[in-house]
Amino acid sequence: MRNKASLLNVLLATVVVVLVYQLVTQERAPKTETIQSQTVTNIPDSIPSKMVSVGPKGHIHPKPAVVVGSYSTEGEPNIMTAAWAGVVNSTPMSIGVSIRPSRKSYDNIIATKAFTVNVPSPQFVAHMDYAGNVSGYDDDKFKTMGLTPVKGDFVNAPYIGEFPIAIECEVTDMIDLGSHVQFIGKVIDTKVDSKYLKANNEVDIERINPIIFGGDYYYGFGQRLGQPWDIGKLFKEGEAPTYQPLAHENPTLASIYNRKSVRHYTDQKVSREQLRELVKAGMAAPTAANRQPWAFVAISDRSILDSLSGISPYTKMLKEATAAIVVFGDMNKALEGKGQPYWIQDCSAASQNILLAAESMGLGAVWTGVHPIKEREEVVRRVLNAPENVIPLNVIVVGYPTGEDKPKDKWVESNVHWEKW
Repeated sequence: MRNKASLLNVLLATVVVVLVYQLVTQERAPKTETIQSQTVTNIPDSIPSKMVSVGPKGHIHPKPAVVVGSYSTEGEPNIMTAAWAGVVNSTPMSIGVSIRPSRKSYDNIIATKAFTVNVPSPQFVAHMDYAGNVSGYDDDKFKTMGLTPVKGDFVNAPYIGEFPIAIECEVTDMIDLGSHVQFIGKVIDTKVDSKYLKANNEVDIERINPIIFGGDYYYGFGQRLGQPWDIGKLFKEGEAPTYQPLAHENPTLASIYNRKSVRHYTDQKVSREQLRELVKAGMAAPTAANRQPWAFVAISDRSILDSLSGISPYTKMLKEATAAIVVFGDMNKALEGKGQPYWIQDCSAASQNILLAAESMGLGAVWTGVHPIKEREEVVRRVLNAPENVIPLNVIVVGYPTGEDKPKDKWVESNVHWEKW
């Protein structure tokens, strides 16, 4: 009996200790159950929604379209296109690429423990598509497409010499996900074509215009929508973004609506390739009877820009800008007789193309008038040593904007008349 009484006392003491511990724990613990209950009761039973279930699809957009390079055990270079790829870690910087085991690239990477990730620009969209649709078992894709395999400096894998960006990766892990195996590659080195680098060695993403895989189509980079760590200031009291373009789902209309007269520039230089692209856009303009009565002088020389800054009180920004394009009308190419003044319309259309192209390329520009003021025309002719048969219509100032100049909404309903005046 004494043993039973002792056992009961021990059990009773244990129960008391457990109960006390539970009471103390409940008092200290956050009351999550109460919070969850209150939250749930505040949500209506049904929320109006237009969301439609489409099943287990990987609709994360945009999807990058990259080309993966690898060597076979015999040292043969191969490439394949991958959309299931992306950065998966910061330190060490790592990229994950998912590949089906049936691919030649899979066997190559298993053998060499290395691969490269190559980022194409739009001129290589056909190359990228071919690399993703033809097997390396059946074709030497580098040879067929005329691309250059360059042996990596740090890993045993080739990169594509013509592509803007090449990233050398060393395999650190493999994950069997089912239909694909994901190779985790530590980034050993990244190479960027110098023409796609800004002054601070950051990548000029708009110049590369990386390709996006959209399922049915490949897409270009599209409109700039905002800057990281800046556009979110819309939701911070007392703060405002420094860059806030007018967003539009159509990138062409986005460039039109965001075009503005830029009069404040940084000291970043505009390259000759960019100026060539702007002039090329100008030459794509409509022209009466296809006479193309234009000529262009692209300028980046500091002394010439400074000389042109004195044309009028409205060209002083040439002292800040790093480039300009002067649009001339060539009377030897213009229509004869009454149609000759059409050169003004033709060159104006070319000028507008240049302004819109500059906006789409992340540059800023402003049209400064020359014609029909004779004094201004003579200054431009003298500074540029232009012949008498050409007439300067304008000087388009070009540079990298500081962000001070903003687009204006010029839509006025009363200016529109339907069917008749």
